[in-house]
Amino acid sequence: MKKILTSMFVLCGLYTAAHAQSNIRPNIILILADDLGYSDLGAYGSEIATPHLDRLAQEGMRFQQFYNNSICAPTRASLITGQYQHKAGVGYFSNDLGLPAYQGYINAESLTFAEVLQANGYLTLTSGKWHVSGNGQSYPWQRGFEKVFPKNEKSANTGAPTFGSVETDDEGYPLADYYSTNVINMHAEQFLDEIKGQCQPFFLYLAHTAPHWPLIALPEDIAKYNGRYDKGWFALREERFERQKKLGIVDQHTIRSIPEEDLYKWDKLSYDQQQAWARKMEVFAAMVDRLDQSIGSLLSKLEQNGQLDNTVILFLSDNGAPAEDLITWFGGARANKGPVGTVGSFESQSKNWSYASNTPFKAYKDYLHEGVINSPFIAWFPKKIKANTVVQGTGHVIDLAPTLYELAQAEYPKNYQAVQSHPLPGKSLVPVLTGISQTVDRPEGLFWERAGNRAARMGKWKLVSTWPSYSWELYDLEQDPTETNDVAKQQPAEVSRLATAYFNWANQNDVVDFYLLEDKEPQEMKKFRASKQQ
Repeated sequence: MKKILTSMFVLCGLYTAAHAQSNIRPNIILILADDLGYSDLGAYGSEIATPHLDRLAQEGMRFQQFYNNSICAPTRASLITGQYQHKAGVGYFSNDLGLPAYQGYINAESLTFAEVLQANGYLTLTSGKWHVSGNGQSYPWQRGFEKVFPKNEKSANTGAPTFGSVETDDEGYPLADYYSTNVINMHAEQFLDEIKGQCQPFFLYLAHTAPHWPLIALPEDIAKYNGRYDKGWFALREERFERQKKLGIVDQHTIRSIPEEDLYKWDKLSYDQQQAWARKMEVFAAMVDRLDQSIGSLLSKLEQNGQLDNTVILFLSDNGAPAEDLITWFGGARANKGPVGTVGSFESQSKNWSYASNTPFKAYKDYLHEGVINSPFIAWFPKKIKANTVVQGTGHVIDLAPTLYELAQAEYPKNYQAVQSHPLPGKSLVPVLTGISQTVDRPEGLFWERAGNRAARMGKWKLVSTWPSYSWELYDLEQDPTETNDVAKQQPAEVSRLATAYFNWANQNDVVDFYLLEDKEPQEMKKFRASKQQ
């Protein structure tokens, strides 16, 4: 035994000598939630019990503004590569529309954070949803990850893990050992156990499917929220908004966005309708609750393994809460074979509850207003991040790759496996995380395009248009962060300046006008976009 231990220490010493300062480089864990709204965590104003994420927020930093790409696959492509989604090859979704920028999977020129970190001496692990592979290419095990769950092509292509038949209790609720959030987390913890004796730092990308529809949860979690949502979505939004102001997540002068006219009036619903709707939100809350429980379990595992002390933890969501109505989309009326919450159910929040989830902002997944692209972002690293800090931030998912590389002291290669790498357009968040700055210094601005929806953000100004309209809206986000007052007519010079910058960006990133691609859009996605108008 003594000889074995001596050999291990010698190997560790050789590794440290070969990789200067590797022993002080942090472990990094990046946790991604799916369809979590801006206000769905306690640290962002929610009534849902999220004590573990709230702990990370209390001991770390929260951003008021952290941007995504409005929908799953494009956000993940940017997150994983540090590229704008079109540059990475996922300009539309995980569908091939016949152009390189719209092929639906990450291209070779866009390096994944696993490839870069692995080349710089990190162990690379991932558990959960991937959703950026296709055509037999760009599976996580092909793109730098050494330990992967689930490791099968079907899961990578569909975007979510497949676990076979899910065992249930007598009433159709999933058993804990087969519940996806628990399964994804269990494999992440298993990976941590497998590497705990190794000398290298590790990178874990933990991509949960919760709280994405269908609304399925464990009965003990649902029971915590029985009756909690009987007041309806308007009352819930009021409560969350007041908490956000107390927490400093929104400024005191902020006003709530104006509700959409097609939201149901809670008081006009019958008692039975109210109960049916309330049950949906009870299940959604249970899914968020279980997500938080899993993160608590992960933190305990890190502590038990002695891996927590030198670990950076980052948490965010891939987009805001969704508006899709599964009864009118994806064969929902036929697919729904059980009460909401059970494995047979096929239900979603719909835009009524999502309106509360995205408090205080407007719009829903797939659009480009703040309720969609502004997600919660928590950064925890007590060694360098001041506790209980709230900053404006104005970060974007393209910033996470350069942030990780700076934290890891990792070199980003100009060429990788005989392919020239795309340069990184994002900015490191380290100056913000360490208190040097309150916001990312980005004079060139930020830009978005999603299925014809377009936006640009430069300084305080934000320009937005919603397909199929080509007209621009303009908002002063310093004075109007919830986009209630369109000043495009009063500020034509700013509209022109931001529009010019947008079209320059679009040209540089191979974005094409969506009307040229509309005929190639899959029929199911057309139904998806139509369902949000119901």
